[in-house]
Amino acid sequence: MSAALSPYMEKLDAALADNNVLTEYLGIAETKTGISKRNIVLGALGFVLLWLAIGIGSSLLCNIVCFVYPAYKSFKAVESVRGDDDTQWLTYWIVYSTFNILEYFTDIILFWIPFYSLLKCLFLVWCMWPIQNNGSVLVYQKILRPFLLKNESKIDERLSKVTGDVSKYVEDARREAAEFSDSAAGQMLSSTASVAAQNATQQINEALNDATDASADSDKDKDI
Repeated sequence: MSAALSPYMEKLDAALADNNVLTEYLGIAETKTGISKRNIVLGALGFVLLWLAIGIGSSLLCNIVCFVYPAYKSFKAVESVRGDDDTQWLTYWIVYSTFNILEYFTDIILFWIPFYSLLKCLFLVWCMWPIQNNGSVLVYQKILRPFLLKNESKIDERLSKVTGDVSKYVEDARREAAEFSDSAAGQMLSSTASVAAQNATQQINEALNDATDASADSDKDKDI
């Protein structure tokens, strides 16, 4: 077991040897506690796994872990000049979105699976793990890509129909609103609203003037 884990421990030690904000804080903790940075990270990882298994709010923690880190890495990918990292994180988001859609419709069943938040988090971490054939690559290549290529024309046709219908409804609503505003009823409503606004403004000004006069009279009484 230790021989199988040694390459990952070496990678972890190499990452902890980098000079960044996280490793600086870990170095401070190592100095004060006498516990190595590796053991601190492994202990924190064990705590997170235990929390995901039995803790309150485990679903929220899972969503934070599987969304915040990929979102930041996607930002780094967009800002970089490389193209392979863009493909990597786009693939992850396709798998992540598909998983969330399926989860929404099967939530009543998934709720009864023991340690579901832990299993979900492990699956999504596998999907984002920085190796060549991680979970998102395998799920996309083996399941999603064949399905999408097979139904691409149907999906495009449905999307075009939906967007066309939405554009038609918006245009009809805009035209009906313009016709109403040009009609006698629309002009009467606009005139009524304008008169109401003028009356409200006049009442506010009168109230302010009365308050000013009352304040002036009070000052005169104090002087007397």
